[in-house]
Amino acid sequence: MANDQILQRLIIVLLILGLQAGCVSLGTPTVSDRSSGAKLTPSGQYIVRKGDTLYSIAWRLGLDYKSLASINGVGKPYVIFPGQKLRLRGNPRKLKKKLTVAKTTAVKTKPPAKPTAKSKPRPGPAKAQKSEVVAKPEKRKPSKVAAKKPTQPKPSQQKTSKPETSRALSSKWAWPVKLKPIGKFGNGSNGLDYAIVRRTNVMSAGLGEVVYAGNGIAGFERLVIVKHSGNLLSAYSFNGRVLVKEQQRIGAGMRLAEILPRPGVGQKLHFELRRNGNPINPSSVIR
Repeated sequence: MANDQILQRLIIVLLILGLQAGCVSLGTPTVSDRSSGAKLTPSGQYIVRKGDTLYSIAWRLGLDYKSLASINGVGKPYVIFPGQKLRLRGNPRKLKKKLTVAKTTAVKTKPPAKPTAKSKPRPGPAKAQKSEVVAKPEKRKPSKVAAKKPTQPKPSQQKTSKPETSRALSSKWAWPVKLKPIGKFGNGSNGLDYAIVRRTNVMSAGLGEVVYAGNGIAGFERLVIVKHSGNLLSAYSFNGRVLVKEQQRIGAGMRLAEILPRPGVGQKLHFELRRNGNPINPSSVIR
């Protein structure tokens, strides 16, 4: 009897744990979830994967991208390559010198080639010189066809020949979607979550540059990071289609992505603002 009671209790506990696991939502992955799947060496270094940028690595691991660059001696524009090992902690390193400097100096110091004796031109025979004097140039009749005037481009062509002036990008802050968040900032949430039930465009919260557009974090397929200033980043995690490219300049309210939920299957958008690598309440910036 005692064994049967213990077995029944174990079954009840397992059922309760299963129900709790089924109730966990996608919306707010923790920092530990963000770092899952990251390749780390025994000494705690991060191994760069294809498609990674310094910004995406710092965001996933909850670090400041400038500190991560300084620790590893990586200067602007923060170029890294697959297989590179990045330290996550430690003292700053000196910036790595470029190899192109040595190559350019070697080219400049190379002496110019001297002409050989064989390359000297020999004087031609005297007869050839006389024939040049006697020969008279042929007189050609003036062409009746008038010289064509340079064609001037049409007004439409003149506009396209000049550099296109893109419309002024808005610098006002805006919310990524016109929906109310399903949760508040804080209490374990580093940002805001939105429930997406119909086709929705994800907008940039502010003026900036797209520094990452690629694979997402745990629970999300895609991740877009926009750099707004030297210390402020915004991030958008979702399951949908990315509409921007890295290094693209973008204004507030411009489309970053599109989310198209399947019938009966909702999606979520996770939105964050970070200053110096630390999550901040978006309401403190966006009014």
